[in-house]
Amino acid sequence: MFATVGILRARTGRLVLVAALCALLASCSAADGTGSGAATTTAPASAAAQASGQYPNAVVVLGHSGATGYDSDPKAPATDATQNSWATGDNPAVDSIYLRLLALNPAVRGHNTNLAVAGTGVDELAGQADQALATKPLPELFLIQSVDNDIRCDGSDASNYAPFAATLTDVLKKITVGAPKAKILIVSSPWSTVDNYGQVAAGLPGPRAANSGTGPCDLFDPSGKPVPAHWRYLEGITLHYLGELKSVCAKFPTCRYDNDALYHMRITTDDITPSDGAHLTVAGLRKQAALEWRVLGLEH
Repeated sequence: MFATVGILRARTGRLVLVAALCALLASCSAADGTGSGAATTTAPASAAAQASGQYPNAVVVLGHSGATGYDSDPKAPATDATQNSWATGDNPAVDSIYLRLLALNPAVRGHNTNLAVAGTGVDELAGQADQALATKPLPELFLIQSVDNDIRCDGSDASNYAPFAATLTDVLKKITVGAPKAKILIVSSPWSTVDNYGQVAAGLPGPRAANSGTGPCDLFDPSGKPVPAHWRYLEGITLHYLGELKSVCAKFPTCRYDNDALYHMRITTDDITPSDGAHLTVAGLRKQAALEWRVLGLEH
């Protein structure tokens, strides 16, 4: 979805904006929309040999709870559900990037590492990158979703843009030095535009309550009434952070940014968790996986 102070307070791993997906081909192009696509059966051995040279043999995701499937399992609310991760999960209902790769390259089987940690931000990415670079086999596709928890919404964001960009730059340097052949895709926010998310949240008691208050990024006042000025304020901050993601990624030849595709992914009431609207459901995660798969442009 998209980040608000209410969302940040409401979940164990606060969420507001970024995800990074490693692009596999230099021809990756940004796209938006949702769509689906079921996981297919394993390719024949002859095709596997060819696929393993074209597609990554190992994938890893770094970031926050948006990448862990947090709160997406109704049987285990408010916990990670990594099987539902849009990036590395193995639940066919989500049809993750990993499962889509597996259908094209059997060599990737079992090499789907999820190092994302709920509640983390850009400062924790370096440690996650170190873990990824110690993984065997070395990941060839890095997916990163991590900007959301860095949005402060307390009046100090303007002074945080440069440090945020500098820290992310250091993380990408670390990855490109440790895995020079790996591709990196940084994704935007899965919370769509403030307008889309706000309208959806307004119709759900949990998300509306979680985004109500008096802070500058609270979408609704304490009575639940929309506050347009807050919507505009949050939109501005969000777009500025996304701009930092784009500019930092552009410095590295192996990095691609999704050009705000995830941020513009349209969501409905079925796509966000009913408790506080701070995470995607299985339906929403499937949308995200399909969208980022198109951004990667791996299937021709």
